[in-house]
Amino acid sequence: MKANDELKIHFVNVNHGDATILELPDRDGRAQFGVVDFGAKLAADRGAPRDYLSRLLALRADGDANFDYVINFACVTHPHNDHYGGLGRFMSLFGGKVGSFWDCGFRTTSTEYNQILVDHVLNNPGIDFVRVSSGSEFEFGPVRISILAPSVDMRNRFDTFGIGKNDASIVMRIKYGNSYAILAADAEFATWGKVTEEFPRTSRIQFFTDALGLAEREDSADQLGCSLLKIAHHGSKHGTSLEYLERLTPDHVVIPAGSDQWYLDNLSNWAGYFPHALVRSTLAVLSDSSDIRITGERGSILYKYSGGWSPRDIQEIPLPPADPGFAAALGAAWD
Repeated sequence: MKANDELKIHFVNVNHGDATILELPDRDGRAQFGVVDFGAKLAADRGAPRDYLSRLLALRADGDANFDYVINFACVTHPHNDHYGGLGRFMSLFGGKVGSFWDCGFRTTSTEYNQILVDHVLNNPGIDFVRVSSGSEFEFGPVRISILAPSVDMRNRFDTFGIGKNDASIVMRIKYGNSYAILAADAEFATWGKVTEEFPRTSRIQFFTDALGLAEREDSADQLGCSLLKIAHHGSKHGTSLEYLERLTPDHVVIPAGSDQWYLDNLSNWAGYFPHALVRSTLAVLSDSSDIRITGERGSILYKYSGGWSPRDIQEIPLPPADPGFAAALGAAWD
């Protein structure tokens, strides 16, 4: 077995869609994972999360017949098919290893998504079904995942005067030591308004107590600061604003979207919208030195964090997971 003591974040290239595999530090000799979204706009790309994890597990086992692993959680951030499209295929292979399933609580009319939940989650007694909301926190060894959205207020709107599916998105902040990453799903204007309202501090709070003297609250200077941001809604102009980017101040930005040529070839009416020129301009205003990568141009992207603010290493794997050469490319990138 190849041991892992880092936080490795794998952004799987599915062109237009989201699929992220979190490789957590080992616990008790067992590999640990979390998976966030399983989608792709085109059916041809929807097997990629399943294939990617299959290759990754083979790499980690390294021929060890006793290799064991757990998928601590599987999360669909919101019920759009470019986020859940490959869920059924994934759960058919790995459902027995999933500990919990995180859902945003949006009562979708999508019969496809609801049927997948029934077949692979609700009828599986080994999986805890959890509807998360802002303020929820989960710890997996040294990794803490804090949920920033949807807020309870947004949840209350799902069935009343309305919130669209994108603003039902689960947004999460992942902490490992001094490493912070935010996965923004497809969050748009209403979500970011609530996030900045509910997590308002921009500097560390100091207070005085008789028992402790001068004390400090919260474990970072800003609850929303991050080194790495998976940008919202594939770089749509509706998911990004300068105001929230200035709060997050990421050094590294991943945009899960196809290349310009991919859109021209497959979804020509979307060409030029993902990422949108306004988003590119906004990111340039934020910092001329920010590292920005688009999965459809670079392939799957692997960030390795050892607990420091910046990633220890970043690797790109241009081949699709189903390609015969992918396993060797992943092996070279993983170490």
